[in-house]
Amino acid sequence: MENEKEDSLRKLIQKVELDKPGADFTNTIMKLVQAESELESAKEAALSQLFESYTLVEKPSAGFSSRVMSQVMVSQSKQFEPIISPRVWYMIAASLLFILLFCLLVLPTGPAQHTSSGLDRFLSSLDGSLEALPISYPFTIFAVSILLVTDYYLRRKLNIGY
Repeated sequence: MENEKEDSLRKLIQKVELDKPGADFTNTIMKLVQAESELESAKEAALSQLFESYTLVEKPSAGFSSRVMSQVMVSQSKQFEPIISPRVWYMIAASLLFILLFCLLVLPTGPAQHTSSGLDRFLSSLDGSLEALPISYPFTIFAVSILLVTDYYLRRKLNIGY
């Protein structure tokens, strides 16, 4: 089926003949190229004449370029601020402290409590899943937090902004 289609396409391509250009085809094309070339040279001459007719009224001083370039090259370093501001860190710490104090002071403790709340079930299920984690996870989290705290204090102490 496909071979028949290819064969019929080949026969069709062989039957089609190329258009034969006229006798003066080359001369016509060359005249168009020459006219376009002359037009370009006329445009270029008119443009250069226009540039010569308009000259600067005042010439800039000798140090003008160096002054402009020195102003362009000078850029003020941008002071970067941390994404989480110290105020937000204090709010987070206060929230955690509030939750801890609430759990210690308000929630009843002792052996008299026999009913398990949703929080107790959640924490006991969390405790079981934490035992299955590899020991490298907590160490990695601890190391990253130590590095972040150190970076924060060094930036604050040395006033380094990058």
